[in-house]
Amino acid sequence: MDSQITLTGYVGNDVEYVVGDGWVAARFRLGSTPHWRKGTEWVNGNTTWLSIRTSGATADNVRDSVRKGDPMIVTGRLRTRTWEDPDHVRHEQIVVEASSLGHDLARGVSTYIRPVRAAAQAYEEEPLGPSEEDLLNGAKPNAAEPDDMAPEDIADRAPDVATETEDQEGDDMDQ
Repeated sequence: MDSQITLTGYVGNDVEYVVGDGWVAARFRLGSTPHWRKGTEWVNGNTTWLSIRTSGATADNVRDSVRKGDPMIVTGRLRTRTWEDPDHVRHEQIVVEASSLGHDLARGVSTYIRPVRAAAQAYEEEPLGPSEEDLLNGAKPNAAEPDDMAPEDIADRAPDVATETEDQEGDDMDQ
């Protein structure tokens, strides 16, 4: 069974674009903060951070289109990435292997530009990082990989994004 997920949130870091021998990959962190009305005030919950990864031509488009702070909608497969660090401590991380991404048009406007490519690029499916076996054999993930950052580190650098309340959105529709 394949676990599909669709989520919305804000990009929390600059997109990392990695080129290998016959493959490319892009990755970023997506933060989603629930909010609800408590009396007359809006209250924010805890932000959930997920790692988003993609490869091939989609990675090229993510590199050229996605910026820190952008509101996004992401659909993909939910995966668990596991590895063991040099101290033999096992780590797990939930990752979304994105198959479809786009700007959240409920939060702004966007313009679509069809990319022009000189020649069709054939990419192999890239594993989006070292395999579990490679990690067990001492391979180290990319030191700059956002997946290795604590969510608090990314939250400190994420834009302070204000969202409209439903009442404000309704008022805008009446005008």
